Amino acid sequence: MEPISVLLVDDNPIFLRATSQFLEAHDDMAVIGTAERGDAALAQVQGMPPQVILIDLAMPGLPGLEVIPRLRSLLPESGIIALTLLNTNNFRQAALEAGADAFIPKATMRNELIPTIRRVAQNGRGQIADLEITKSGNGSSAARRILIMEDNADLRRLYGKALRQEGYEVHLAGTIQEADALLESSRFDVLLCDIHMGDDRSTDLLREHTTMFATSGTQVIMVSGQVQYRGMCEEIGADFFLEKPVALGTLVAMVNRLTARHTI
Repeated sequence: MEPISVLLVDDNPIFLRATSQFLEAHDDMAVIGTAERGDAALAQVQGMPPQVILIDLAMPGLPGLEVIPRLRSLLPESGIIALTLLNTNNFRQAALEAGADAFIPKATMRNELIPTIRRVAQNGRGQIADLEITKSGNGSSAARRILIMEDNADLRRLYGKALRQEGYEVHLAGTIQEADALLESSRFDVLLCDIHMGDDRSTDLLREHTTMFATSGTQVIMVSGQVQYRGMCEEIGADFFLEKPVALGTLVAMVNRLTARHTI
């Protein structure tokens, strides 16, 4: 199997060198290029498209948040992972809304970077559709089924309303038992679930249905106000983690990208 081709974009040459060495120590990784500026990255990818791009958000000149949408336009099939020293919810939301597939604080890179690259590369971007297609109702989102598992009734309705306005078929579950029954009877393209469901945790449900999600292509987004659950969610097979409070724009943009991946 060919190694995953990676492009690193960061204005710190020491970081580029250290990260390149870290990645190249893994047999399934191949760093095919580095860039210290956003404009250099845009020029470089046109002749050598990588499978995954790692990009810093806070570069001088052309910052990562401005480069990411341009990279997404140039390389709709490449995965983009945003990196930053500024681990805030605002930066995370901005990166996802700009078109990144994942967000990793540099402080946690040693544990999170390799599994995230592998997951993004494995998911692929396939037939990525313009988000405006899904918003117009002319794309495939109208047929996409979303299951929202949230014990807070107000949030459940809020998430559901935002996604229904995008044309999705939305099903709501206020308990793990309700969600379990729906999962047993129907296939869903995306499962959005809060971790703490009363006295229960949805991580148990995820473990129980891991094989089913993998075979059916269900994308799982875990939500919690406690960021320490991020690592555990990735370990048990969740595709993404969102920290509460979740901006509706971030949620909709993420679901649009996930469902567009599986459009044929």
